[in-house]
Amino acid sequence: MEKKLSGWKRLYLSKGGRLMLIKSTLSSLPTYFLSLFTIPKAVAARLESIQRNFLWGSSEGSFKFPLVAWDKVCSPVERGGLGIRNVVSFNQALLGNWLWRFGHEATHLWRRVISSKYGEGQGGWCTKVCRRAHGCGLWRSINEGWESFSKHLSFEVGDGTRIRFWHDRWIGENSLKDRYPELYACSAIKDACISELIHPRIPRGDRRDTLRWGLKGDGKFDTRSYYHEIRGASNSLFPWKGVWKPKIPKRVAFFLWTTAHGRILTLDNLMLKGRPLANWCCTCCSDGKSVDHLLLHCPIIHSLWAFMLQAFGIHWVMPGSVAGLLSSWHQWLGKHNSEIWNLVPGYLMWIVWLERNRRSFEDKEKTLEELKILCQRSLMEWSHCWGFTECSSLSEFMPSLSLVS
Repeated sequence: MEKKLSGWKRLYLSKGGRLMLIKSTLSSLPTYFLSLFTIPKAVAARLESIQRNFLWGSSEGSFKFPLVAWDKVCSPVERGGLGIRNVVSFNQALLGNWLWRFGHEATHLWRRVISSKYGEGQGGWCTKVCRRAHGCGLWRSINEGWESFSKHLSFEVGDGTRIRFWHDRWIGENSLKDRYPELYACSAIKDACISELIHPRIPRGDRRDTLRWGLKGDGKFDTRSYYHEIRGASNSLFPWKGVWKPKIPKRVAFFLWTTAHGRILTLDNLMLKGRPLANWCCTCCSDGKSVDHLLLHCPIIHSLWAFMLQAFGIHWVMPGSVAGLLSSWHQWLGKHNSEIWNLVPGYLMWIVWLERNRRSFEDKEKTLEELKILCQRSLMEWSHCWGFTECSSLSEFMPSLSLVS
């Protein structure tokens, strides 16, 4: 991984390009080893450190602030992350496949070898607890995940010979022992299988007892569902569609993602990181420069938004935050009429950010009229790239926007 994420690539790639390279590199790692061996904590920490430093541009001779916490970066895209897999969680999800196969492949050679060495638990769905301190710890490390893995299992009754009547979940989400504790206390055979209590009185049939995976509707195990469950990602209101769905460059989409989290390096965020700075807006020269002020509420920037909204013939009340704007903006004109409309937040905020950097670091600035012309040209060029318009001049393009609404 260190060779593929080498330092020279960091210099010539935008953050969007770095993100794509990280994902392709991680997916090309020897998945066989992650699916068979428990990765050591030190190795996992080193892998994550390499990815984190590459994404944010840090190296031995140059430190760059990590703008968003790595745990959030590793969340799914739909929940506000970048979809980079957490190595430890992905490793655990892959190992879960062996626990699933152990319960299904009763006649396979590998399963019979494991069973003969460690013994089987009741029902034969898993092995007994591996307590040996010597020998190969391969299955021992895999079997350590059984407790968390089994919480998402239920049983489908066949002949009833492998499912415990009281302890296993075969009716509903809870075991009968938990649902009827008083009846369980009165039971004479607490570890009885279903076939011992019920099946003698009904036809058996040829169907065997089987496992069901509770995280998927079809009852079949897959690594993806288990990985998301391990990550424990809850529902998020993050406007991911407004960030990643529009046809904008990846570097701009990455910038939008960072701004939606409120983590770009504005003066207030730099002050939170311990930098002694005066918090003022370089655009309107007022006190208090936050992400939302810089990109939305600064009087000069607000004029840009009003100018572009007027081109679409729309009156808009500006939301209080960037995340709020992205949530309400996407597909606002309908699925088939919003291609150009969806481009506006990305290109406009990107132009504002470039202007902020120009004023802060180069001591140069554009007038409001120059910024308006730049916004018009940028929108037309981006629309041309994706075939959203055939207009060849601004005089044709700008009036055509009002027809979209």
